[in-house]
Amino acid sequence: MSTEDKSEDQQDSQDQPEVVDTPLTDYEAGKRSITVRGGKTRRQMVADKNQIRLNSRPFIIVAVVLLIGLLTVPVYAYFQTYVFPPRELALRVADTEYTRGDVVNFIRFNQRMSEELGIPFPVGGSLFESLQTLQENELAFQLAPKSGITVTAEEVDARLDFILGFVAATVAERASREYKDNVEEARRQFIHQIGMDELVFREFIRKSMFKERLRDVVAEEIPRVQAQVHIYEIIQYQRDPEYARTLERDLVSGAPIENIVLDHSDDPNVRRDHGERGWVPFGISDDNDGLFFGLDANGNRILPIRTPSVPRFDEEKQWWSYLVVEEVSAAREIDADSFELLTTRAMGIYFNEQRENFDLHMVLDSDIFNWVNDQIALSALIATPTPSPNGGGLMQAGY
Repeated sequence: MSTEDKSEDQQDSQDQPEVVDTPLTDYEAGKRSITVRGGKTRRQMVADKNQIRLNSRPFIIVAVVLLIGLLTVPVYAYFQTYVFPPRELALRVADTEYTRGDVVNFIRFNQRMSEELGIPFPVGGSLFESLQTLQENELAFQLAPKSGITVTAEEVDARLDFILGFVAATVAERASREYKDNVEEARRQFIHQIGMDELVFREFIRKSMFKERLRDVVAEEIPRVQAQVHIYEIIQYQRDPEYARTLERDLVSGAPIENIVLDHSDDPNVRRDHGERGWVPFGISDDNDGLFFGLDANGNRILPIRTPSVPRFDEEKQWWSYLVVEEVSAAREIDADSFELLTTRAMGIYFNEQRENFDLHMVLDSDIFNWVNDQIALSALIATPTPSPNGGGLMQAGY
């Protein structure tokens, strides 16, 4: 291209007007937007979305409520089964409270003690026995300061060692590393088996020791020498009105009581014990205290010496029992078994007197009975007898 042609093209370009991009007005932009969105403005679309959201809100609320309801049922069932029952009150002594869970732990501790000995644990009466024992242990603990009773941590350790089967013959043996290692291992295994914190059952042991020492204090008040009667028993499977007169005639004759019992008694053990029931002090048997020690209006014995009592029928053994006072002693030392029975009776009287000074509350109904027994049955290692609300059975360990 020649220089003249280039000059002409430049001149033409300078003569043409410059094209400038002009931005769309708001109206034009809105018009284009309306065209793209099907004739709806942005404001209308936002309003439509809000309306849709409002219309769907009831359905969302209903769905959420249903979901919460579905989740609430298992959660409520869980709390009703596993959370609330163990925390419900079972026993209160003054300001100290024991929950159902505490009672289960106490029974489980005694259950393990029985099972360690290979003895099935009697679930039937364990709840009442446990509540009563827990109450008495707590009463003893709170009454202990009046009698100057204390229990140290070392004494609890020694009792726990004894429960686990360890008894050191000497102080040196107890201090030996081997002894301590053996005890520690046995304690670890026991804690694993019992399934509860060591502090829990140590507290059970500690308060039971307070009760034992309070028992010793009460026993000191019981006279070792008391009036007693020497008792014999004659058993008959059939009751014959003429028999009592025949027996009384033989007793009056002065023949040795052992010979008379051998001649008259149907007791299968008569040749072993000759019907002797031993020397009995007042307070051993509430049913027979009046009979053995009572006097009539003239000061005569209700049951004269060597005179058969009115026969009593034993429903369990299905026989008739005649009791005979062979002799009376105004002052005789009480044997060990009788003294233990008298101490137990004195403890019962003592606790009954002290209960009047405490705010006591005990829950014992079918609900707690069934719940506690279910928990115990689940944790039993040895099959236990079928529980019955009216059934008997005593705890094997007195903790």
